[in-house]
Amino acid sequence: MLNELSNVAALIDAEIGNDDFPAAVKPEYLRLAVKDYPCRGGKRLRPALLLWSCGLVDGELDRAIPAAAAVEIYHNWTLVHDDIIDNDIVRRGAPTAHIQLAGHAAEYFGTEAVAADKFGRDFAILAGDIQQGWAINMLLKSAERGVPAPVTLALCRRMQELVNRELISGEALDVEFPLRGWRNVSSDEVMRMLYLKTGALLRFCAEAGAAIGTGSHDFSEQVITSLGEFASSAGIAFQLRDDWLGIFGDFVKFGKCIGADLTEAKPTIMLLKTFELLGEPERKKLESLIGLPEYTVDQIETIQKLMRDSGAEKYVLDKSAELSAKARSILLCFDDNRYRQLLLDLNAYLVSREM
Repeated sequence: MLNELSNVAALIDAEIGNDDFPAAVKPEYLRLAVKDYPCRGGKRLRPALLLWSCGLVDGELDRAIPAAAAVEIYHNWTLVHDDIIDNDIVRRGAPTAHIQLAGHAAEYFGTEAVAADKFGRDFAILAGDIQQGWAINMLLKSAERGVPAPVTLALCRRMQELVNRELISGEALDVEFPLRGWRNVSSDEVMRMLYLKTGALLRFCAEAGAAIGTGSHDFSEQVITSLGEFASSAGIAFQLRDDWLGIFGDFVKFGKCIGADLTEAKPTIMLLKTFELLGEPERKKLESLIGLPEYTVDQIETIQKLMRDSGAEKYVLDKSAELSAKARSILLCFDDNRYRQLLLDLNAYLVSREM
C-alpha cells in the first residue's frame, strides 16, 4: 500500500507542480507561500482516498486526477490557517507559513519582531485564501479531463456546502472549546467537532471518487453514501490517532511539536477521558501542566504516564480501532478488486501510523 501511496504522491506532485494557477500571484513571496504547503509533500492520503474510491467502482482514474489534486490543495489551505490559529511553528519538519513569511519581513524589510509577526500572519491568511480559490479552479478542470459537466458542478457545490461550511464550523468549535474550559466540554461535542474538522473532507474525497467513477451527481445514491460513511469513520479514527501522536508520538517522525494541544489547552478526547478517570490528586497534577508555553521532556513523560495509567490512552486507541473496524465492514460490502484492498490497507494504516 505504501508503494501505491508513493505513486499517488508522485502523480499529485506533478499535477500540482505543473498547474499554472499560482503563476500570476503577486508579490513573488506570496506566490511562493501559496505553492509551499501543496508542494511540500506529505502523505497525500486524501488524493489516494479519492482515486481509489473511483477505482473501487470501476471508474477511470485519469478523470479523477484534477479532483484528487484539488482536495490536496484544499487540505493545505486549512493547514495554513490552522497553523496560525494554533500558533504552530513547524509543519512537516519545516517552519510554518506564517513563520516563514515573518522571517521574510524581518530579513528583506528590516521589520521589527512584532510587526514582522503580524506581517507573517496577514500574508499567510492571504496565501490560504488563494489556495482555496486554487482548489476550486483545479476541481473545475475535471470537466476538461472527461468528467461530465453536471458532475463537475455538483462536486464544486458539494465542496462548498459540505466541506467548506462543515470543516470551518469544526475549526470554530475547536477554537471555542479551550475558552469554555475542559470541564464545560463533553466528549460527544469533541467527537462531533472531529467529524466536522477532519471527517467532512475525507467523506467528500470518497464521495467525489465514487461520483466521478459512476458518472452520477446524485450524492444520495447508496454507493456514494456508503463510501462517504466509510471515509468519515476512518477519518475520525485517523484524528483520534493524530491526537494520540500529539502526546505519544516521536517529533522527528510526527513532523510537528509534541504537546501543542496541551499548550493550547485543547479538550481532546484523551484529555477529557484522563480527567474523568483520574483521582483528585492526579487530576490536580495534570491540570497544573496544561497551558504551559512549552514542555520539557520530563513534563511530557509525566503527562504520558498519567494518561496511560488512567486508562485514557487505551480508551482513545480502542475507540480509533472500533471506528476503523466499522470502516472496514463497509468496504467488505463492495466487490473485491485491487482498489478495495488498497482502501482496506489505507484504513488499517490510519490507526497504526507513527507520522
